[in-house]
Amino acid sequence: MSSQDVVIDDFSEPIVLNLDISRGSYSMKSFQISGEVDDSVFIRMCSECFNFYLEGKIDTVFSMDFNGSSSVDSTLFFFDPYKAKSGKLKITYSAM
Repeated sequence: MSSQDVVIDDFSEPIVLNLDISRGSYSMKSFQISGEVDDSVFIRMCSECFNFYLEGKIDTVFSMDFNGSSSVDSTLFFFDPYKAKSGKLKITYSAM
């Protein structure tokens, strides 16, 4: 299992993270998100995934299955500050 941390504290524009997840067999990716924002944000675990709406104090985990060899999109994570202007989020992502 590989794991990495990213801290988001710039809420001026959307961010797309290219996750360093080794490609290969069918697997699961997991995102632990913790921190606090002054208003609402959206996160998405792939370009065709649904938006998840988060606000205020955040301490949650999202997981999804993915085929590591299927597409580049399986390694992307999307963050949209939406209405939030400030805050700090720590995102720990891992693949198993």
